[in-house]
Amino acid sequence: MINRRKVLLCFCGIGLSQILPKAHAMISLTAIPILAHEQAMRAAITEAKLNSAYPFGSIIADASTGEILAKGVNITNINPTFHGEIVCLNNYVTYHGNSNWANLILYTTGEPCPMCMSALTWAGIGGVVFASSIATLIKAGIKQINISAKSVIQASDSYRPEILGGILATETDVMFLNRKRI
Repeated sequence: MINRRKVLLCFCGIGLSQILPKAHAMISLTAIPILAHEQAMRAAITEAKLNSAYPFGSIIADASTGEILAKGVNITNINPTFHGEIVCLNNYVTYHGNSNWANLILYTTGEPCPMCMSALTWAGIGGVVFASSIATLIKAGIKQINISAKSVIQASDSYRPEILGGILATETDVMFLNRKRI
């Protein structure tokens, strides 16, 4: 026999989930001074210089203190999914566990590809700051899936981290355009 109360509660829950606002990141990237973003991006650039052919470097920083908690650089020669952001995410989990994502900002030298932006969204990261755009990466001869990080975020029905692009792009654009070709 079907319990009518349970069925009613189930349908009410489904209805509420459809009318409640979508979750958004709790970090305001625009409230953080630009100099703090630039300092963190310089750390990501330092990581990127470890791979002269694919200079995608990333760091994860605590939003309130600026402390760098993880670093990563593109190592797709080992695994095709090991983009700088993915390596950084994995390093964070190794040292800090799979928690506190909403309080973190990932800084990366290149706009996250759809795979990386999806992973960051699934993690529930508080914010993403990038330097060079996907258009610049394509111009540099680096194969891309031409879907913006913002489009990936907008396609999420549950969580939308804040994103900020163009931080120190003049420096990273030159790095990508003049990269070592292999």
